[in-house]
Amino acid sequence: MLARSSDRRGYPPPWARCPRRRASSPDSALPPETGPDSGGLCDVRAQDRVGMAMVGDTAIVVAPKLPIARVLFLITHAVDPAWTNEARLDSAESLTDAMAAVFTHMCDQAARTGLLRGYRDHHERLHTVRGRIDFAEQLRVSPGRDLPLAVTYQSHDEDIPENQLLRTALDPLAQIPITSHQVRRSLARLRRTFESVTPISRAPRSLPLVQWTRLNEHYRAAVELARLILIGTEPELGPGTITTPGFAIRMTDVFEKFVCTTTRRALGLNEQDFPAGSDSQALHLDQSRILHVQPDLSRWVDDHCRFVDELKYRLDTAQTLAYATAANLPDATLIYADGPHRGTTHLLPTAGIRIHVRHLDLDVEVGQLLVQIDALAQHVNELTTHP
Repeated sequence: MLARSSDRRGYPPPWARCPRRRASSPDSALPPETGPDSGGLCDVRAQDRVGMAMVGDTAIVVAPKLPIARVLFLITHAVDPAWTNEARLDSAESLTDAMAAVFTHMCDQAARTGLLRGYRDHHERLHTVRGRIDFAEQLRVSPGRDLPLAVTYQSHDEDIPENQLLRTALDPLAQIPITSHQVRRSLARLRRTFESVTPISRAPRSLPLVQWTRLNEHYRAAVELARLILIGTEPELGPGTITTPGFAIRMTDVFEKFVCTTTRRALGLNEQDFPAGSDSQALHLDQSRILHVQPDLSRWVDDHCRFVDELKYRLDTAQTLAYATAANLPDATLIYADGPHRGTTHLLPTAGIRIHVRHLDLDVEVGQLLVQIDALAQHVNELTTHP
C-alpha cells in the first residue's frame, strides 16, 4: 500500500489508498491466474519497459534492474551532461518519483527568467482586418463575398512549441501517484505557470520539432526530457487502442539515446556527421534503391558513410550485416548492454565483412561507464580512418 498523505485541504489524494503491484525486473510479470477464482488478475508483461501504469485504483510498478540513480544518469546525461543531482533524488521511492523530480527541476531552470516567447503565424477568417488580407485564399474559399476575410498575421506570445511540450508533459505526471509532497507541489505550481499555454497531442508522431538557437538553448534539456515523458505516457493495454494513465520508459530508447549522444559528444561531431536512426541518410541494399535501411548510428564523411553501428539493449538477432552490406563497408559494429560480457570480432568469409561485437556495461561506476564511451569513440575513429 502507498503511504497515506494529505493535500493542503486535509484530504488524502485520490490515489492514496491504491495498492501497488511490483515486478522485480522488466522481464518479470505478475503471475497469471485463470478460472472463476482468479479475482480478475491478468498476466502483465513489461518487456523492456520500466515505470508505472494505473489500472483502476491499482498501480502496477515495474522496477528497473539497474539502480534508479543509474537510470536517471543515463537519461539526464544524454540530454544535459552538465546536469547535477540538485533535485536530491536519493530518497526517491520509485523511478516515477525520481523522473518527476528531475523534470520539475529542469522546468524551473528553463523558466527561471520567465516563459520563452516567440512569433507565431496565424491564418484565420475574420470579420475585421488583422495583419494582411490573403487575397488568394479569399478568392479560393469565398469568391464574390466580402466577409469573413481570409487574413494572415503574427503574434508574439508564450504559446510556442517549446512551452507546449513542457505544458503537455506536466499533465500525465499529475495523474499518477507521486509520493513526494514537494514534487506534487512543484507540479501544481508549474501547471499554473504554464496555464496560458495550449496543450498539444501526446501522440509521439505529432510532437513538434524544435530548432535550437542561442535564444532557446536553455530550454533544451527540459524539452528533450519532456519528449521522453510524452513517449512513455499512457501505455497501451493489449493489442487495441485502450490506454491507461501511467509512465513507462523503454530502456531500449534510453540506451540508444545515451550511447548516441555521449559518443557523438566524445567524437566532437554534430548530428549531421554522426546521425542516429531515422536522422541518417538511407542506405540501399539493391541497385534499384528500393530496399533501404538506416543504421542506429553512422559516421559520414563528405556525404559518404564510413561507419555503421547497431544498438541493442539486449543481445539478440541483429541486422548489422545488412547495414555493412548497404554501406559497402568491410566492418560493422554491434553494441549491446543487457547480456553476457562478450567483446569479439566475427569474420564472415563469404561476405568479406567483420562484425565487431562490443558490450557496454551499464552497472559500473559512472566514471568507468564514460571510459567505455571514450573507447567506443576511439573504435569509431579507427574504423573511419582505416576502413
